[in-house]
Amino acid sequence: MRPQILLLLLFLAVLPLSAIAARGQGWKQIEVVDDPRIKSMGEFAVADFNRKSHAGLVFKDVLTVTEEAAGSEQSTYLLHLAVEGEPPRCYDTVVLAFVWLDHWEVSSFDSKSCQG
Repeated sequence: MRPQILLLLLFLAVLPLSAIAARGQGWKQIEVVDDPRIKSMGEFAVADFNRKSHAGLVFKDVLTVTEEAAGSEQSTYLLHLAVEGEPPRCYDTVVLAFVWLDHWEVSSFDSKSCQG
């Protein structure tokens, strides 16, 4: 086989591994959940869920937030939200934040038990 083809195959085999290593910065807990940007993200997620499912959820509070930074252009946030109502209801939502676009996108919105 030609050396150029072997180099190309080696490059194609190593490229995905380097992308995984660069992305894997891990999840970190955000301590300040009353940050206005975090609250806005929670309100956005509830409004997006209401729009897509024709539900009438009313945002109440962000209980916990964790973040996974995927470089300087994108971050993923896992928010544990409380919504108004009896009995209390909570949801976990994953919000993708695209920094360069100043854009948020809701990846998932799932019902969870309220803690505490």
